[in-house]
Amino acid sequence: MTTAYIADTGVFVRCGGPDNEKFQRLRHALRKAGVSLLVPQRVYDELGGDAATTEYPSGNVAYSDGFEEGWLTVADELDYTESVVSTVMDAARRFIAAETDRDEDLIEKADTALLGLAVQVLASGQADHVVLLTTDKPAGRAAETLLPKHGFDDQITYRYVSVEYLETISAEDF
Repeated sequence: MTTAYIADTGVFVRCGGPDNEKFQRLRHALRKAGVSLLVPQRVYDELGGDAATTEYPSGNVAYSDGFEEGWLTVADELDYTESVVSTVMDAARRFIAAETDRDEDLIEKADTALLGLAVQVLASGQADHVVLLTTDKPAGRAAETLLPKHGFDDQITYRYVSVEYLETISAEDF
């Protein structure tokens, strides 16, 4: 079975910078396991990866070593013409809005991109299973609820990335 690991911005925020012990534990675990965390383009932008972006201007990626070392990978752009991708993203926005009692227009696009990427990876056959690492509980619950409704039964695992999780993470988690 091929597993893809998808991470959100909150994972890196919770890790702290590259000099932080939690960041180094994550880096070591991924490198030892020989796997890469896949991030949607929107998450990459939030991390400061695109200096031209208007929403998160920076161009100064604190995690550039991860991309250079190969344990962080930016996913291809989401294919919105693939109906299951756009359908799940729309459903995720509604789910998260309802769960957090917020207007749908206020839901972060990166949150729905996590689910869109999970579906795209599964639908394209890039992986048989996706592990979603997130600090966003509503997005995680949306993934567990919505993906099976769209034909991806038993193909998604949501892991809440708490401080404790990062303090004990090891290669065996991957």
